[in-house]
Amino acid sequence: MRNKIFGLLILLILIFSCQQKTEKKLDINTSANIEFADDKGNKISKTELEKYTETFSYDAVYYKKNDVTQLASSFYEQGKKYQKETDNKKAIEEFKKAHKEAPNWIYPIYNLAVLYLLEDDYENALKYYQLADEIAPKGFYATKVALHTLQREKVGNLKKGVYKNYLLLELEGLLTGEGSINRFVNKSAIRELLDEADTFAPIWKDYALFLDTTEEKLNAIEKGLAQDPDIETKGVLLINKAIFSNENGDFKKATKILVNVIFDPNSTVSNVEMAKFYLNSIIKK
Repeated sequence: MRNKIFGLLILLILIFSCQQKTEKKLDINTSANIEFADDKGNKISKTELEKYTETFSYDAVYYKKNDVTQLASSFYEQGKKYQKETDNKKAIEEFKKAHKEAPNWIYPIYNLAVLYLLEDDYENALKYYQLADEIAPKGFYATKVALHTLQREKVGNLKKGVYKNYLLLELEGLLTGEGSINRFVNKSAIRELLDEADTFAPIWKDYALFLDTTEEKLNAIEKGLAQDPDIETKGVLLINKAIFSNENGDFKKATKILVNVIFDPNSTVSNVEMAKFYLNSIIKK
């Protein structure tokens, strides 16, 4: 199972400018040995970056064939069938059977967390997101986002239901533009949640992509970074900041941000892979 970096729950849709950058860049295309380094001396070469593509698989990080029995797979597939039919209660029962049969298999656990949240069972949703985070400490889809947000809701730092409403926007495709051919409908839905919870960093990430100018996008990203984002969202905000900074002609700033994300020990696996992909992309332009 291979998953696009731009997958539904991660929502990493980013738009590159095809215009010529105003800042003069190094003639990196003539040197395969050029390296990019952070302030601590960690380095990555242009040659190494070239192997990264927009396709990323969580299975390569977390999936162990021996952990998943045929019976567990059968329960899981039945659960997905019920999930597509929006029969959440039956889907939950099948995913619980899969989890019991294969305790370390993260997919049933993650699906249980999502379905419990949709059923307004916040206690169990938090329980399974926490379990998913324990099994996948370097990130798995929106686990980091969900866990951080639900914990804030639990202590009253955010209004209860913010993350569920955000998840519904994701599932409806309104964060990426897939749910409506009218981008203004999408922007309006995002703006409504933003007005309700402007200290919720992920919504600033998504709202930025619907703004018109690069300057407006960068301002929205800075507002998101100021809202105590979870580590997954922080990484995406920084990567977006690098991309839009590059569009503004600041190639040096863009590469520095991406290199720092790559070597940040707290970065999630998807953040690191995405930062490498975009660093390789901008140095080719």
